[in-house]
Amino acid sequence: MARIKNIEKLTFKDFIVDLDLYFGLTEGLTQLPCPHEININGVLYSVPAIDTFTDNICYGQRLYMARQEDNDIELIARMIGGYYYPLITNQKWSEDNLLLIAKNVLTCKIKDLYPITMHFVELIGQIIDKEKKLLYREPSKVEMAAGIEKLSVFSELNALDFLRDAMKCTVPEVLLTPYNECLVRFLNAKELSDYQERYFELLKEKADAELKFKKR
Repeated sequence: MARIKNIEKLTFKDFIVDLDLYFGLTEGLTQLPCPHEININGVLYSVPAIDTFTDNICYGQRLYMARQEDNDIELIARMIGGYYYPLITNQKWSEDNLLLIAKNVLTCKIKDLYPITMHFVELIGQIIDKEKKLLYREPSKVEMAAGIEKLSVFSELNALDFLRDAMKCTVPEVLLTPYNECLVRFLNAKELSDYQERYFELLKEKADAELKFKKR
């Protein structure tokens, strides 16, 4: 029978190896307060607040960390690796190379990983809510009739294509672009679209008024 380790010493690796033994701890671990720092392979890294988070991540990290996972193990690996990869390696973000830091994350204490992972989930949720608030536009009746909702499954691809064309660069370069810069691009495009819509509506109203005047 495996010996149960003290929660203060329990690492991510220990947790995975004896998952059946420790799985009952998960609900309690998610309720722990989020620490200000995390020890990854002997190095302390800050746990970011929302402003620091958005300042530090690139667009590729935003996409990667927003994807869903079916279990806690994969979610922890996604969130911790997704944010800390550039800090651990001193290299640019690379989803393809995340396995290079897997052994580093395995040394982390599970009592820190769970609340930090929940913190990152909350930060990503805040980003998505902010994007919806700033960028969402109610589809017109014509767009609804044309089936615009079918495009939602391609939203990530369409966003990448837009940024690629707007910045005149490749998709890999888009993925490395700071998140805040990409958000400004989206905001600018929405403002331009809203302006054009208002402008053409005013032109239409003016034309309708002139036509009515001529008919008198």
